[in-house]
Amino acid sequence: MVGKLRALRSWRAAGGSERAEGGPGRPHPGWFIAMEGGDGAGKSTQLAAVADWLRGRGYAVVTTREPGATPLGSVLRNLVLHAEEHKLGARAEALLFAADRADHMETVVRPALERGAVVLTDRHVDSSVAYQSGGRGLAADEVAALSTFATEGVRPDLVVLLDLDPAVARARREERTGEADKLEAETAEFHERVRATFLARAKAEPERYLVLDANQAPRILTGAIQDRLDQLLPPTAEEVATAARRAAEIEAAVAREQEFRAAQAEAERARREAEEQASRVQQERELAERQAAEQERLRQAKERADASEAAERARAEREWADATRLSEDDKREAERQARERRAEAERERLKSPTPKSGRLEGSAAEQSERPEGPAPESEQLESAARESGRLEGSTAEQSERPESPAPESERLDSPAPQSEEES
Repeated sequence: MVGKLRALRSWRAAGGSERAEGGPGRPHPGWFIAMEGGDGAGKSTQLAAVADWLRGRGYAVVTTREPGATPLGSVLRNLVLHAEEHKLGARAEALLFAADRADHMETVVRPALERGAVVLTDRHVDSSVAYQSGGRGLAADEVAALSTFATEGVRPDLVVLLDLDPAVARARREERTGEADKLEAETAEFHERVRATFLARAKAEPERYLVLDANQAPRILTGAIQDRLDQLLPPTAEEVATAARRAAEIEAAVAREQEFRAAQAEAERARREAEEQASRVQQERELAERQAAEQERLRQAKERADASEAAERARAEREWADATRLSEDDKREAERQARERRAEAERERLKSPTPKSGRLEGSAAEQSERPEGPAPESEQLESAARESGRLEGSTAEQSERPESPAPESERLDSPAPQSEEES
């Protein structure tokens, strides 16, 4: 199938559709291919290989040769190539070849071309011109005109010229059969002129000739001929149908591929959108978590600040309470010291003698009558109790007064409490 599609593409690329049936200069639907070259170049081998290849592609193929493809041609071939009893001149030889060609075209070639077949012939007009003109020395235009008369102007669509050195061709021929016909037996110079005439005709119309070096391997030559015929011959009906089917398959495959790629693109777009959505959700979640963490941090910081403030306030209150307590203690201590100073002053006053007081004199007299020594313990206790009562009364009075102490004159003028003895 690949070969058929390649052939169709090659034919179209070479403008084959313009040369198809009904095109300018094509009076018949068939195709006429001639294999030319010197003896031993391999024309028969290539003709058979190409014929098999064309039949494999579906073409109707007719293989033939000149001279000898018809009953008349067989007789004429024997005369010009093998009959030693008939010594033919160059013109008679040319006329016999033309007669064979006329019968060949009329009975074999033209009917096959009219049927649309591909006709492959081993030798045609170029051989007559090369051998009768180049080899025998006849005028090339006269030989060509004679062939044109025999063919009624029908010319091969392609001439494949297998070019080979005459010496190599002779060696091949001798190795193959060991026998030579009248033309093969000609001199080396004769065959050199034949070769030169073939090449000159090919050079004059390069678009209608395919010149190949016949020293190459047969398969290489066959491939080159196939490539040229791919460009020349239109595709068969089978190839057209196959190409159409293949084109439809390719179109369907392309459509499936486009659908697949579109589905892939849509899936990729959906995947990207899903990833973007997931990314947005993740970012929003992370943002919410960060905000919540920040709020929690601020709450904890506020709690710590409130706790610190409360602790500071409690500490300040404790310090104030401690300070207040110390102030009260200092106040009581000051009051105590004030009482002690008053008591000491009072004792000092009491110790001082007073002349106006007979009571004090009598008391002094009584004391003088007493024996010296410490007072009895009971008297000491009673004196301490009286002093304590007097001091407590003084403290109560002091608490009702302003905190500033009374002037010392008032303290001295105030009457001292009398003891039981004095009373």
